[in-house]
Amino acid sequence: MPPLEFSPPETASVFRGLIAYPITPLLPSGAVDHEALGELVGRTVEAGVSAISVLATSGAGVTFSRTERQRVQETTMTAVAGAVPVYAAVTAASTRESENYARDAESAGLAGVLLAPFAYVPLTRDAVRALFAAVSDASALPICFYNKPAQLSFDVDGELLAELVAQARVRGIKEPSVRPGPAGQPPLARRMRELCSGTGPELAIGLSGDLGLLDHPPVVDAWHTGLAALLPEEYVRVWAERGALAVDNSPARDRLIALASALAAGSSPLGGLHAAARALGIGTADPRGPYLPATAREAAALEAVLAP
Repeated sequence: MPPLEFSPPETASVFRGLIAYPITPLLPSGAVDHEALGELVGRTVEAGVSAISVLATSGAGVTFSRTERQRVQETTMTAVAGAVPVYAAVTAASTRESENYARDAESAGLAGVLLAPFAYVPLTRDAVRALFAAVSDASALPICFYNKPAQLSFDVDGELLAELVAQARVRGIKEPSVRPGPAGQPPLARRMRELCSGTGPELAIGLSGDLGLLDHPPVVDAWHTGLAALLPEEYVRVWAERGALAVDNSPARDRLIALASALAAGSSPLGGLHAAARALGIGTADPRGPYLPATAREAAALEAVLAP
């Protein structure tokens, strides 16, 4: 099957390219290891990724206090040194927290924020409108709609997305790369066209989910991935080859698929990312609870995949 190709009329100015989502390394005490974070971000940027995004799912942003988040952003900006844009997730349990996080991101010099429609019960369309309007009013930064329908029981449609582009400074969407459809066929191209139909060239269409990205590499505005911060050289190579048939026989792609498959087979995706980081020589303790560490068997499987 050829790669999915879909492009809006023009390239968006933000939330485009290969966007790497590093873990937030921790010391054994549970505090953020800023030295390890700086090294991780620095080598990821040197490999040629397009942008860095912190404090999202891979970075376990919801487990950190506001002060800790501010310091993570400062460390990341120092490590990046202006080479690429830096984004941060601002999803929180309350609108007020998300507003504060967006202000902090703007003050730290970040290029944009990611926001998911999170709540302890599924949000209505009106509640999502209000949330994005509030965060847009709190900061002048562009917003990427972090769409997580399986986890949050809310799935944005093209009509609402067009409203948010026009009224709430939404300039990108991070969309899952695998969406079940008839007979197991993911109607991804149709979904991309639906989301872009009323938004115009301002919106960057991005996909996440490593197995979906790597299975049939899609040609869209952005790939959002945590593995690009663990194996950045390989991911940069696959991103560059995404529209070419040569990607079908890419050793870099094969290694990434093996890692993504091992992580998907584990019981704790975030615990697996931290175990994979250790296997690659990146010092970090396990993530904070409620996230569980990888089991010994899962860690051994990751080490086997990542062995030289």
